Amino acid sequence: MHIRSILAVARKDTLDILANKSTLFSLLSLIGVAVLFLFINSLLGTHTTEVLIYDPGNSGVEKVISTEFTNTHFTSAGSSGDVSAAFGPNGTHKSTPYALGIVVPANFVSSLRSGGHPQINLYVNGDQINNIDRQIVVQLLTGYARSIVNPQPATIALATINPTTTTVIGDLGGMYTAVAILMSFITGISIIPNLLIEEKEKKTLRMLMVSPATFTDVILGKLLVGLGFQLLLSLIIASILKGFNGNIPVLLLFIALGACFSLALGLLAGCIFQTMSAAGGFIGIMSILYVASSIFVGPLGVLLGGGLIAQVLRALPTYYIAQGAYEAVQNLSTPGSVLLDGGIVLGCTVVVLAAAVWALRRQAAVAATI
Repeated sequence: MHIRSILAVARKDTLDILANKSTLFSLLSLIGVAVLFLFINSLLGTHTTEVLIYDPGNSGVEKVISTEFTNTHFTSAGSSGDVSAAFGPNGTHKSTPYALGIVVPANFVSSLRSGGHPQINLYVNGDQINNIDRQIVVQLLTGYARSIVNPQPATIALATINPTTTTVIGDLGGMYTAVAILMSFITGISIIPNLLIEEKEKKTLRMLMVSPATFTDVILGKLLVGLGFQLLLSLIIASILKGFNGNIPVLLLFIALGACFSLALGLLAGCIFQTMSAAGGFIGIMSILYVASSIFVGPLGVLLGGGLIAQVLRALPTYYIAQGAYEAVQNLSTPGSVLLDGGIVLGCTVVVLAAAVWALRRQAAVAATI
């Protein structure tokens, strides 16, 4: 293995991809789909967010909260008791017109600056605020306190009413993110076969083989290019759809696992097929399976039920990638679920990669005749 040869192959393939308008358009179109999902979610979620707030010191919390929601209407409470009475203790089930309730101490800012430990009481109505927005509100309040004193000693006391009631529309954002991230994995499935088969069709693989680069160097260089484009695209899409507001480490884990599985599939396809027209059918089928699997996670998956199609799709590793990403975005991941979903994806990646390595060894033996 020669690092310079690998980087040289990677540089050549990167320039080829950037010069290929068709491939570049396909990559950018996935970002366009993410923007479209963001637009649709904003339309479905457009409503006035009613906030009951007690902030006698005019701390500026209102301005911070209004940055999260498009239409926010604040109602000033006469006392902290009015806010707690409108919501109730954590776990309460009651009807209230307010989505959020906030109690800010009168001396909040001055207490922070003097080394005190003021507490903001945050009340969340689970009927109107989903898990992502709840986490964002907590982060906004924490970030605001940190902007005054860093490290900030303030605490956020969170109480959620109607916690078991969720709306499908309210949680569709997590499904959109899972769908878009899985669609981004089509990059790895398509780029690697395209790079390998192009060398076969143009008979340029023989030229690479007589250079200082070995067959292994050529393959690793192409995988490096695919991994780079794959991770970059997945991270951009996750950022557009606010995917990094949940469990970030778990989300990054499943992005990495999904990228590795997709690259392994792409490598296997590049070894098996000799023409892009033949590989195109495989890429199309895998694209459909990726998108279909992601539809059956989250609240929409519950509504669609457990029919035969759902059972088949839930047996595929693509479903577990989508499930892991969705739970990470919604901050619903548990050690058990991460271990199960991640273990299945990792195991399938190893199997596919082993098959690709076996095919590569056969091709390496006849590379001079390709």
